[in-house]
This record gives sequence, structure tokens and C-alpha cells, in this order.
Amino acid sequence: MIKLNNKGFMMAEVVVVSSIVLAFLTTIFVSYNKMYATYLTRIGYYDVTTLYRLGYYRDILIENDKLTSILSENNDITSVYGAGSSDSLFNLPDSEKPDSQEDRVYLIKTKDNNHYVNENALDTTNVNETFKDYMKYLSSSVTPRSNYIMVMERCNIKSGTLNTDDCKYAYLEIYDGNE
Repeated sequence: MIKLNNKGFMMAEVVVVSSIVLAFLTTIFVSYNKMYATYLTRIGYYDVTTLYRLGYYRDILIENDKLTSILSENNDITSVYGAGSSDSLFNLPDSEKPDSQEDRVYLIKTKDNNHYVNENALDTTNVNETFKDYMKYLSSSVTPRSNYIMVMERCNIKSGTLNTDDCKYAYLEIYDGNE
């Protein structure tokens, strides 16, 4: 009589356990990738450096008494500052201009139902596609308590060209006293 050893059973057990572990690790990897992509988006949409710079631009408007006149114009969207733009409300001295970034700042009026400007108004201004994505994200995730918000887009410049894939964003609520 030939005695069979359990090598075949052990091999089948290794295959079954390995496939279960592999499926588990694949599921964890897919979940981690989604979570990491959301994290990177959130980091770009709530950039602290951009927020402080946006506060600096707001302070310039307040110190030069331009904020009240802008708010009284009652426009849906106003270009406050754009590097090299002719429609900027002020110019920075060369020592204050960022070297490897380009800033664009807009003052946007919130609507009565607390939604931001429609996309058609954004198409009339010279903005990147990523800025439009940010506005969609902002309108669905933030309920403003003020009548105006300042939004800033800060894109890195590499090799002398604007890199629209590497932009950071921030927003700041502007109160006009009619809230």
C-alpha cells in the first residue's frame, strides 16, 4: 500500500490563502489611492501660504480705501490682482512680487441663495480650467456667511511658462456689513 503525503493539500491551501491575502491588499491599495487623491486635492484647495497672501491683498485694498468702492460697484466678479494684468486694481513693487508664482485674485459676489457665480460669468474672465474646478468644489462644499468672497489662484512658473497643473487655491470671506 502506497501512503500519500499531504503536499498537494498544502499547495492548495497556500494558493487559497495567498489569493485571499492578495485580494485584501488590492482592496486596501485601491481605497488608499482614492483617499490619497482626495487628500492631495484638499491640500491644493486649502493652501495656507496662498491664504496668507490673499489676506495680504485684502489688506492692501483696505489700506488704499479701494475695498468699499469695489463693493459698491455690485459686480458679480471683479479682477482684483493678476500678475502682468492691465485690469488689476493695484500694482505691487518688484520686491513684493513672487518670483516663481503667478497670482490671480478675484472678488466674487455670492448669490442670495448662497451659491457662487454661475460658470458663464467665469468663462468671460481669463481663468484656468483648474480654477473652474475649484469654484465647483467651493460652491458644493462651503456655505458662505458673507456677501462676497475673495478667491486666489497661485500657479507655479517652471522654465518661464505657467504650469496650470500646479496651482494652489484659497478663499477669504469679505463682509460688507449687509449680511
